[in-house]
Amino acid sequence: MRRFFIEPTAISGRMALLGGADAHHLRKVLRLENGDEVELFSGDGLVHRARIVGGDRERVELTLLTSSNTPPDGLRIHLAQAMLKGKKMDLVVQKCTELGVAALHPYLSTHTKMPAPEPAKLQRWQRIIQESCKQCNQPWPPLCHPAAPLEQILTTAADHDLRLLCWEAPEAPPLRQVLATVPRPRKPLVLIGPEGGFDEAEVAAARAAGFLPAGLGRRVLRAETAAIAVVALLQFLYE
Repeated sequence: MRRFFIEPTAISGRMALLGGADAHHLRKVLRLENGDEVELFSGDGLVHRARIVGGDRERVELTLLTSSNTPPDGLRIHLAQAMLKGKKMDLVVQKCTELGVAALHPYLSTHTKMPAPEPAKLQRWQRIIQESCKQCNQPWPPLCHPAAPLEQILTTAADHDLRLLCWEAPEAPPLRQVLATVPRPRKPLVLIGPEGGFDEAEVAAARAAGFLPAGLGRRVLRAETAAIAVVALLQFLYE
Protein backbone atom coordinates (compact mmCIF):
# COMPACT_ATOMS: atom_id res chain seq x y z
CA MET A 1 0.00 0.00 0.00
CA ARG A 2 1.33 3.45 -0.90
CA ARG A 3 2.41 5.62 2.04
CA PHE A 4 2.36 9.39 2.41
CA PHE A 5 3.33 11.84 5.13
CA ILE A 6 0.66 14.27 6.23
CA GLU A 7 0.78 17.12 8.72
CA PRO A 8 -1.39 16.47 11.79
CA THR A 9 -3.07 19.83 11.13
CA ALA A 10 -4.30 18.47 7.77
CA ILE A 11 -6.47 15.92 9.60
CA SER A 12 -9.86 16.97 10.96
CA GLY A 13 -12.00 14.28 12.53
CA ARG A 14 -12.07 11.41 10.04
CA MET A 15 -11.18 13.59 7.04
CA ALA A 16 -7.70 14.35 5.73
CA LEU A 17 -6.37 16.68 3.05
CA LEU A 18 -3.16 15.86 1.16
CA GLY A 19 -1.67 18.71 -0.85
CA GLY A 20 1.41 19.91 -2.68
CA ALA A 21 3.86 17.54 -4.33
CA ASP A 22 2.35 14.49 -2.61
CA ALA A 23 -1.08 15.19 -4.12
CA HIS A 24 0.49 15.56 -7.57
CA HIS A 25 2.49 12.36 -7.10
CA LEU A 26 -0.60 10.47 -5.97
CA ARG A 27 -2.74 11.60 -8.92
CA LYS A 28 -0.35 12.07 -11.85
CA VAL A 29 2.48 9.62 -11.13
CA LEU A 30 0.85 6.78 -9.23
CA ARG A 31 -2.49 7.29 -11.04
CA LEU A 32 -4.49 6.57 -7.89
CA GLU A 33 -8.20 7.28 -8.11
CA ASN A 34 -11.19 7.78 -5.84
CA GLY A 35 -11.82 4.59 -3.91
CA ASP A 36 -8.15 3.59 -3.75
CA GLU A 37 -6.63 3.17 -0.30
CA VAL A 38 -3.33 4.53 1.05
CA GLU A 39 -1.51 4.84 4.38
CA LEU A 40 -0.88 8.22 5.99
CA PHE A 41 1.91 8.91 8.51
CA SER A 42 1.65 12.04 10.63
CA GLY A 43 5.13 11.80 12.21
CA ASP A 44 3.84 11.28 15.75
CA GLY A 45 3.45 7.51 15.79
CA LEU A 46 0.01 7.52 14.20
CA VAL A 47 -0.61 5.55 11.02
CA HIS A 48 -3.94 5.89 9.22
CA ARG A 49 -5.42 3.71 6.52
CA ALA A 50 -7.40 6.07 4.31
CA ARG A 51 -9.58 6.01 1.20
CA ILE A 52 -9.37 8.65 -1.51
CA VAL A 53 -12.75 10.32 -1.88
CA GLY A 54 -12.18 13.46 -3.96
CA GLY A 55 -10.04 16.41 -4.95
CA ASP A 56 -7.67 16.95 -7.85
CA ARG A 57 -3.92 16.84 -8.55
CA GLU A 58 -3.28 19.80 -6.20
CA ARG A 59 -5.32 18.57 -3.22
CA VAL A 60 -6.62 15.11 -2.43
CA GLU A 61 -9.44 14.46 0.03
CA LEU A 62 -9.38 11.25 2.05
CA THR A 63 -11.53 9.51 4.62
CA LEU A 64 -9.70 7.80 7.48
CA LEU A 65 -10.76 4.17 7.81
CA THR A 66 -8.58 2.96 10.68
CA SER A 67 -5.88 4.47 12.87
CA SER A 68 -3.14 2.85 14.92
CA ASN A 69 -0.59 4.31 17.31
CA THR A 70 2.94 2.91 17.50
CA PRO A 71 4.96 3.92 20.61
CA PRO A 72 8.52 5.12 20.02
CA ASP A 73 11.38 2.64 20.35
CA GLY A 74 12.71 2.02 23.84
CA LEU A 75 16.23 2.71 22.53
CA ARG A 76 16.49 6.37 21.45
CA ILE A 77 19.78 6.56 19.55
CA HIS A 78 21.16 10.04 18.84
CA LEU A 79 23.82 10.19 16.13
CA ALA A 80 26.28 13.10 16.07
CA GLN A 81 27.94 12.97 12.66
CA ALA A 82 30.63 15.36 11.45
CA MET A 83 29.68 16.96 8.15
CA LEU A 84 30.77 14.86 5.17
CA LYS A 85 31.45 15.76 1.57
CA GLY A 86 29.14 15.24 -1.39
CA LYS A 87 26.32 12.77 -0.97
CA LYS A 88 27.93 10.85 1.89
CA MET A 89 25.85 12.80 4.37
CA ASP A 90 22.71 11.92 2.40
CA LEU A 91 23.66 8.25 2.77
CA VAL A 92 24.07 8.57 6.55
CA VAL A 93 20.72 10.34 6.88
CA GLN A 94 18.97 7.73 4.73
CA LYS A 95 20.40 4.56 6.24
CA CYS A 96 20.36 5.68 9.86
CA THR A 97 16.72 6.71 9.44
CA GLU A 98 16.00 3.18 8.19
CA LEU A 99 17.86 1.80 11.22
CA GLY A 100 15.69 3.78 13.61
CA VAL A 101 17.76 6.64 15.02
CA ALA A 102 15.77 9.11 17.10
CA ALA A 103 17.78 12.20 16.18
CA LEU A 104 20.60 13.34 13.92
CA HIS A 105 23.08 15.99 15.03
CA PRO A 106 25.35 17.11 12.16
CA TYR A 107 28.31 19.08 13.44
CA LEU A 108 31.37 21.05 12.35
CA SER A 109 34.83 20.11 13.59
CA THR A 110 38.48 20.99 13.11
CA HIS A 111 38.87 18.67 10.12
CA THR A 112 35.48 19.41 8.55
CA LYS A 113 36.30 20.76 5.09
CA MET A 114 33.03 22.57 4.39
CA PRO A 115 30.83 25.36 5.72
CA ALA A 116 27.59 24.86 7.61
CA PRO A 117 24.87 23.51 5.29
CA GLU A 118 22.47 25.93 3.62
CA PRO A 119 18.73 25.70 4.43
CA ALA A 120 18.19 23.94 1.10
CA LYS A 121 20.39 21.06 2.22
CA LEU A 122 18.51 20.74 5.51
CA GLN A 123 15.28 20.59 3.52
CA ARG A 124 16.83 17.88 1.34
CA TRP A 125 17.67 15.83 4.43
CA GLN A 126 14.09 16.20 5.62
CA ARG A 127 12.84 14.83 2.29
CA ILE A 128 15.28 11.92 2.54
CA ILE A 129 14.04 11.20 6.07
CA GLN A 130 10.42 11.19 4.94
CA GLU A 131 11.10 8.95 1.95
CA SER A 132 13.12 6.55 4.10
CA CYS A 133 10.35 6.40 6.70
CA LYS A 134 7.78 5.61 4.03
CA GLN A 135 10.01 2.87 2.61
CA CYS A 136 10.70 1.16 5.94
CA ASN A 137 7.33 1.79 7.61
CA GLN A 138 8.81 4.00 10.33
CA PRO A 139 6.07 6.13 11.95
CA TRP A 140 8.56 8.12 14.05
CA PRO A 141 10.87 10.14 11.75
CA PRO A 142 14.11 11.24 13.42
CA LEU A 143 14.59 14.88 14.32
CA CYS A 144 17.39 16.39 12.23
CA HIS A 145 19.02 19.28 14.07
CA PRO A 146 20.77 22.19 12.29
CA ALA A 147 24.53 21.79 12.05
CA ALA A 148 26.35 23.05 15.15
CA PRO A 149 29.96 23.30 16.34
CA LEU A 150 31.26 20.20 18.10
CA GLU A 151 31.54 22.22 21.32
CA GLN A 152 27.76 22.63 21.35
CA ILE A 153 27.24 18.88 20.93
CA LEU A 154 29.52 18.22 23.88
CA THR A 155 27.75 20.81 26.03
CA THR A 156 24.40 19.01 25.72
CA ALA A 157 25.86 15.50 26.03
CA ALA A 158 24.94 15.18 29.71
CA ASP A 159 21.33 14.49 28.65
CA HIS A 160 22.42 11.04 27.42
CA ASP A 161 22.93 7.95 29.57
CA LEU A 162 25.67 6.60 27.27
CA ARG A 163 28.16 8.67 25.29
CA LEU A 164 30.30 6.85 22.75
CA LEU A 165 33.29 8.33 20.95
CA CYS A 166 34.00 6.12 17.92
CA TRP A 167 37.75 6.48 17.54
CA GLU A 168 40.15 4.71 15.24
CA ALA A 169 43.18 5.09 17.55
CA PRO A 170 44.84 1.79 18.63
CA GLU A 171 44.36 2.63 22.33
CA ALA A 172 40.56 2.77 21.99
CA PRO A 173 39.10 -0.42 23.52
CA PRO A 174 36.77 -2.52 21.34
CA LEU A 175 33.13 -1.44 21.28
CA ARG A 176 31.91 -4.73 22.73
CA GLN A 177 34.32 -4.35 25.67
CA VAL A 178 33.06 -0.83 26.36
CA LEU A 179 29.40 -1.84 26.21
CA ALA A 180 30.04 -4.73 28.61
CA THR A 181 31.00 -2.23 31.33
CA VAL A 182 27.89 -0.01 31.18
CA PRO A 183 24.19 -0.53 31.98
CA ARG A 184 21.69 -0.94 29.18
CA PRO A 185 21.23 2.56 27.71
CA ARG A 186 17.96 4.23 26.79
CA LYS A 187 19.27 7.37 25.12
CA PRO A 188 22.81 6.87 23.78
CA LEU A 189 24.72 9.55 21.90
CA VAL A 190 27.17 8.27 19.29
CA LEU A 191 29.91 10.63 18.11
CA ILE A 192 31.35 9.91 14.65
CA GLY A 193 34.28 11.96 13.40
CA PRO A 194 34.95 13.65 10.05
CA GLU A 195 36.77 12.11 7.11
CA GLY A 196 40.05 13.49 8.43
CA GLY A 197 39.52 12.05 11.90
CA PHE A 198 39.32 13.78 15.26
CA ASP A 199 41.81 16.40 16.38
CA GLU A 200 43.61 15.49 19.63
CA ALA A 201 42.00 18.44 21.41
CA GLU A 202 38.56 17.24 20.29
CA VAL A 203 39.18 13.78 21.71
CA ALA A 204 40.29 15.32 25.00
CA ALA A 205 37.20 17.55 25.13
CA ALA A 206 34.89 14.63 24.36
CA ARG A 207 36.45 12.49 27.07
CA ALA A 208 36.09 15.36 29.53
CA ALA A 209 32.38 15.50 28.60
CA GLY A 210 31.96 11.85 29.57
CA PHE A 211 32.39 10.15 26.19
CA LEU A 212 33.83 6.64 26.24
CA PRO A 213 36.31 5.94 23.41
CA ALA A 214 35.41 2.80 21.47
CA GLY A 215 37.14 1.11 18.57
CA LEU A 216 35.35 -0.59 15.67
CA GLY A 217 37.94 -3.21 14.83
CA ARG A 218 41.33 -3.25 13.18
CA ARG A 219 40.05 -1.72 9.95
CA VAL A 220 39.72 2.05 9.65
CA LEU A 221 36.16 2.57 8.44
CA ARG A 222 34.94 5.47 6.37
CA ALA A 223 32.94 7.94 8.45
CA GLU A 224 29.66 7.05 6.76
CA THR A 225 30.33 3.30 7.18
CA ALA A 226 31.15 3.75 10.86
CA ALA A 227 27.89 5.60 11.52
CA ILE A 228 25.76 2.92 9.89
CA ALA A 229 27.69 0.07 11.53
CA VAL A 230 27.46 1.45 15.08
CA VAL A 231 23.75 2.24 14.86
CA ALA A 232 23.08 -1.26 13.50
CA LEU A 233 25.13 -2.86 16.30
CA LEU A 234 23.36 -0.91 19.03
CA GLN A 235 19.97 -1.86 17.60
CA PHE A 236 21.03 -5.50 17.43
CA LEU A 237 22.30 -5.55 21.01
CA TYR A 238 19.58 -3.55 22.74
CA GLU A 239 16.47 -3.44 20.58
